[in-house]
Amino acid sequence: MTLHNLLPLFALLLNVSLAGITLFRNPESRLNRLFAYFVGGMAAWNFGVFMLRRSPDEATAVFWEVVIHSGVIVLPVFYYHFVLIFLESTTRHRRSLAAAYALAIVFSIINLSGTAFFMSGVKTTYWGWAPATGILYTPFFIYWNFFLIYGLMHLVGVYKDVESSFRRNRATLILLGTLVSLIGGVIDFARFILVRFVPATDLVYPMGIPANMIFALMLGTSIVRYRLFDVNVAVKKSAIYLLLWGVLTSALAMAEQYADWDQVNPLWIILPLGFVMTLLVSPLGQRLEERIERLMFRRRRGCYETLLDLSKRMGAILDFGRLMETLVHGLVRGVPLTHCVLMIYDPQRSAFAVFREDATAGEGAGANAIAVDSPIVLWLNQTGRVLVKEEVKLNPEISAYFEAAESELDEIKAALIVPLKIEGKLTGILLVGEKLSGDIFDEQELEVLAVLANQVAISLENARLYEELSGSNAQLMQASRLKSQFLASMSHELRTPLNSIIGFSKVLLNRLDGELTERQETYIRSVHNSGSHLLQLINGILDFSRIEAGKLEMISEEIDLHELIDECLESSMPLARGKQLKLEKNVPLELPPLAADRTKVKQILLNLLSNAVKFTTQGRVLVSVVAEQEAVRVSVADTGVGIREDDLARLFEPFQQLDNPVARGAGGTGLGLAISKKFVELHGGRVWAESRENQGSTFHFTLPLI
Repeated sequence: MTLHNLLPLFALLLNVSLAGITLFRNPESRLNRLFAYFVGGMAAWNFGVFMLRRSPDEATAVFWEVVIHSGVIVLPVFYYHFVLIFLESTTRHRRSLAAAYALAIVFSIINLSGTAFFMSGVKTTYWGWAPATGILYTPFFIYWNFFLIYGLMHLVGVYKDVESSFRRNRATLILLGTLVSLIGGVIDFARFILVRFVPATDLVYPMGIPANMIFALMLGTSIVRYRLFDVNVAVKKSAIYLLLWGVLTSALAMAEQYADWDQVNPLWIILPLGFVMTLLVSPLGQRLEERIERLMFRRRRGCYETLLDLSKRMGAILDFGRLMETLVHGLVRGVPLTHCVLMIYDPQRSAFAVFREDATAGEGAGANAIAVDSPIVLWLNQTGRVLVKEEVKLNPEISAYFEAAESELDEIKAALIVPLKIEGKLTGILLVGEKLSGDIFDEQELEVLAVLANQVAISLENARLYEELSGSNAQLMQASRLKSQFLASMSHELRTPLNSIIGFSKVLLNRLDGELTERQETYIRSVHNSGSHLLQLINGILDFSRIEAGKLEMISEEIDLHELIDECLESSMPLARGKQLKLEKNVPLELPPLAADRTKVKQILLNLLSNAVKFTTQGRVLVSVVAEQEAVRVSVADTGVGIREDDLARLFEPFQQLDNPVARGAGGTGLGLAISKKFVELHGGRVWAESRENQGSTFHFTLPLI
């Protein structure tokens, strides 16, 4: 069994796998189903070729040629239909599509009839059996290539008019795949024609199977990978390295003409080549690749560096208007983009309204306000992820969510919809247009954009806080004014750089800029964890100051306690690692409806769970819920060190910590319980604790029913 005979089997396995993957990803998609039909035809072709190359006699070979053509005949019509669905133009080209299906049916009937006008039999070639064609084979060949080329023409015709760079990138992949398939077909057809005049052309390897393996793989990649790599960059890189390979090969070929290789010691070849290979994988080689990247892909590097530069500049601005102007203008001119829109939450309209907009050519996004109950806002709030608009139609999880809001999403003229969230609250939305270069935002840029969005959200909150505190200074006593300025300054000077430390240490831990050694990962993880801890302490102080100033907003909504408690328990799991400790819950299946601020109830639960896990080395922590007449009582019980009776009285006072070794070792500001108490009281409930030293503690809080 030779590699030549096994190649169709490899192609068969590839096509079956591609069909399975695409149907598994999104069986409801017409595009995915058409692709599955297409690779099904490919699979029939490949299986037929595999059996043909094993055929012992002419009669068996004829049978398998019929099987092969059963798969081959339907490929152009499935491909053409695939392209029309991809371009969303099936209705406009209904007649040509119907003609394609009619021709496919006609040629299928002719093939199955076994008429000699289509195939009169088979003949032997250097690479095995081949069809002996009749007069109807030429019209079939014309039909086959016509619809491939016609589909290609449709793609090329609309290519420049496609607004979405992500969609255009997928179209590029389909174009390249089609060209590879056509080139393979041209080579095989040329062999078939020229062999009558130049017998040596029979030795050229038949390229149909390899070319169509690449073709199917490219089509499959275009609809399966939602965050597709940039095809243009991949082609440019391939061209560069192919050129380098050509230069090296040419140098070796020229050296061969002037050297007697038989008389040369192999070490004179092995050692220089080994040196070159070592150089390429060394840090010096990496610098060489960076220079090639900067030279050939300067626009892409410029986008990445613009995002990093903006992230640094955000922390140095406290003026709200200037901050937004810097962000929007910096993105549009620095990347550059077609346009960019910053939308800020407007409580009076209960919607996210356009606050700042900039465009390269004077034409903006024309964005309208987005209501807080819009599926777009709800999705951004829940996930906190950058939404790539093109993904909505491809990713089944996202498309199902936006099924009812598809028209609303289409009205938003943007490539990316970026959430600006702080402390679990969506404060703004950034609509990012297409790159003027036509390139896509790659995975690395989307990661940095997410870090930038987090930085922007904190900077906007800092600026808002600064303005609020500055506006009230005139009416406050001098001491209060100094306190306000201190809090604003602390928010600006501490939270902003901390967010950069946390964000970029996460980028390093995700290996976006290269691999880390084990020691480097340990150091960076320590920086990330310490930064996160410090940010929690600062947020606690700021939360308490907002409560004291009466600046805290309450958003009442119906909440699901089962879901919320599960989230909190899952978030607390890492704290219990290394301890002989179980986190459990006892929540009735049926609970009365409850309206509260979900974010603040979650923070109360997380504070209580964090304390329970901190002060319990073994045993269990139990979250339970009891429905009372006018309220729901939530309790967090532990089997930890307990609390002395003298300490219970001052437990919920700010900046108070228990006087025992475990409490001193746990750290913190002593604000967690004080903030929780304030949050409960803002809901109209009450909070209290029951405990005995060395016998565990139970914290209770109530939330009034609707």
